[in-house]
This record gives sequence, structure tokens and C-alpha cells, in this order.
Amino acid sequence: MEHQKRETLFKEIVTLHKNKIYRICYAYLYEKDLVDDLYQEVLINVWNGLKRFKGNAQLSTWLYRVTLNTTITFNKKNKIHQQVFQSKIPENIVEDIDTSTPEQEYRINKLMQCVQLLKEEERIIISLVLEELSYKEIANILGLEVTNVGVRINRIKKKLLKIYNNE
Repeated sequence: MEHQKRETLFKEIVTLHKNKIYRICYAYLYEKDLVDDLYQEVLINVWNGLKRFKGNAQLSTWLYRVTLNTTITFNKKNKIHQQVFQSKIPENIVEDIDTSTPEQEYRINKLMQCVQLLKEEERIIISLVLEELSYKEIANILGLEVTNVGVRINRIKKKLLKIYNNE
């Protein structure tokens, strides 16, 4: 892909998908400084990967795969995030979500805290669900069967609800 076309496509990706990418990164890491680092690494990998992107998959599917693969690699390199989760919730947990009322803000904070308690694979799946992807899209991104995705999502939702109600 020529440089000018790659640059235009990259700008479009950042404009249209930056919040989604950031939220997926955030599903893995609770410390804002590390989330920003991961987000930057994803953008670097997207830029570098655009050289090889041939359009065989949808751009959004490819983008999610790059984001998830970068996150997994980042997690292996940076063991800091595996410390026991602190019960104190940071001030600026979610920046782009409308938190009109204190109750909404509390629920979002609590949900993000509960997501952090899930296993890595469960966090991957639930973050894609929260991005409102279809089962088919999630299956394509993760290389799973659609029915398997549905079963996993139901189990994760039940587990997340249990964690949410017990916190």
C-alpha cells in the first residue's frame, strides 16, 4: 500500500475507531498510564500492519484482531497489571462515556471493576460484546464457531452478574 493511501486510511481508522480501541485496551488494564501505553502500541501496530493489509477481511475485523493480538503481547511483556486488583476506583475510569448522574457513573465504575476480575479470554469476549459486535463478528475475530461464542457470552454474562451483585 502506498504511503499516502496508508496515511489516509490510518487517519480514518483513528477517527472512526479510537474510542473502541481504547475501550478494548481498558478492558485489560485498569491503570490509566498502562492503558495509554497499550493504546499507543496498538496504533503503532495498526500503522505498521496497514502495509500488509490486503482487504481479505473487513477492516473492522482486522482492526479488532490487531488490537487483541497487541493486547495479548503487551500483557505478556508487562506483568505489572497482574497485581492484585485494588478496591479503590481511580477518578478518571471512563472518559468518553456520558455519566450524567452519579448513579450512572457508579455503575460504570463498578462494571469496569468487575470486568477486571474476569479471566483474560472472558475480558476479550465481553469487551467485544460491549462494543456491540454481533456473535458472527466476534467469532470471526476470535476464530471460533458462532454457537461457541453464544455459549461463552451467556456464561460470562452470568459470571459478571454474579461478581457485580457480590461486590
